[in-house]
Amino acid sequence: MERNKIIDIAKGIGIILVVYTHTKCYAHDSIYIFIMPLFFALSGYFFNEQRKLGDNIKNKFKTLIIPYIFYFLLVQIIFIIVHKFFYKDAYFGWTMFLKPWGPVGPLWFFYGLFWTSILFAIVHYIFKNKYVLAIVCLSFGVIGYLLSQYHIAIPISTLVKNGIKIPLYIDSSMSMMPFYYFGFFLNKSNFVQRLDDKKTSFILAAACLGIYILGIISGLVNNTKPNEVPQNYILFLFAACSAIILMLILSNWISKLRFAANVFSLYGKQSLIIFVFHFCTFYLYYLIFKTSFSQLSYLDGFFITIFALILSMIIGLLQLKYLPIPNLKEAYSYLKEKLSYLKK
Repeated sequence: MERNKIIDIAKGIGIILVVYTHTKCYAHDSIYIFIMPLFFALSGYFFNEQRKLGDNIKNKFKTLIIPYIFYFLLVQIIFIIVHKFFYKDAYFGWTMFLKPWGPVGPLWFFYGLFWTSILFAIVHYIFKNKYVLAIVCLSFGVIGYLLSQYHIAIPISTLVKNGIKIPLYIDSSMSMMPFYYFGFFLNKSNFVQRLDDKKTSFILAAACLGIYILGIISGLVNNTKPNEVPQNYILFLFAACSAIILMLILSNWISKLRFAANVFSLYGKQSLIIFVFHFCTFYLYYLIFKTSFSQLSYLDGFFITIFALILSMIIGLLQLKYLPIPNLKEAYSYLKEKLSYLKK
């Protein structure tokens, strides 16, 4: 699918906010209401319903799981080398592969988006009616919400303080299903293409801002990774979806400003590498300036955000150029050809 500059700008703003919220920042909970739902919605926007179910699953494995393995190993290697250079111990455990934390913590998103994409592809394959599809996706969201709120004994889960935790972020993936569908719906309804109607955009922006502010005032607290879903679930859905619409309207306005549009769209196009490397640059910042997260001021949070956005972009672009993610199909064909040659 052809790139959409408004979507790229929305991704760019989103990834900047992700980096910012991972520092000591103002309005942390207010941003968390919508920031991960935004990325799941933007992923749903590009769901390819023309692909067969099997092809969709293969594509998501290739574009999410293979990169996860690659970046998990790469970030861990960088982290260990940097720590050794500063004469610091660096912890590494293979359990982090299933439950990433520390420098690889943000990589959980690969798992979450993989399961959400697969679930949606299966549901879309089974239910062709758009209303039924919406209801089923919302039902998955409700299940995710219930798992976050109640102690329901099921064999594959681990009971936690505020609910149930299913391995590999499957519970978080279910909670994000309504937002993935929301992105799919926005694409099907040509929502982005209709944003040039200024009067409608202003009215819609005002209404969405009001709902989003209501969510903030109500004290909604959402944390997608551990599947901590707000108790006021209906308001959460409306507030997050309203903020997503607001972000798209804002992105449309920014698209008219050449310099700002180019900056945000650049970060949007490279949002994945920023997502992957920014935690690692945090640790480098802590080592260079001999500080820690607990010692950061709000001003420090702003500076470390700028530091991480610049350095993670540089590292990511260098990686893409000199150490691209291996194409397993090509590698397999190459090895097969060489082995066949040796046997002769």
